[in-house]
Amino acid sequence: MNAITRERHEELRSRIEPLLQQVENWRKAKGKNEKMPEPLWKEAIGLAKVYGVSPVQRILRIDYRGLERRALGILKPAAKVGPVGRPSFIELPSLPARRVDHLVELEDGTGRKLSLKIAAGHLAEVLPVVQSFWSSGV
Repeated sequence: MNAITRERHEELRSRIEPLLQQVENWRKAKGKNEKMPEPLWKEAIGLAKVYGVSPVQRILRIDYRGLERRALGILKPAAKVGPVGRPSFIELPSLPARRVDHLVELEDGTGRKLSLKIAAGHLAEVLPVVQSFWSSGV
């Protein structure tokens, strides 16, 4: 955590005082579960970018993570909505699995070569064949 100097803290205190009064007025008048208005967030973000998130958050007593995310430009994921409004879960139909064949080519130091074409889903059967190829070399 980066602490700011006493002089810098006093500078912040004088610059943040009008915003602190606005936040306190909003708190007194706000309804239940009402979010802090964007203009107040914008001012807090501007100060946090100059003085740091922690000092601004402590003075204003606002959500640290919310201020940090906003100051860093990190978007919060969209909230899930319950039964009314947008669905919180959407089931997508499954796509048909695409079967892929594999080609394995081996060559040992003597020039012997082995090419295997393996059907999708049968890669586990390759190991015994490969071990046999390597162990039978001269």
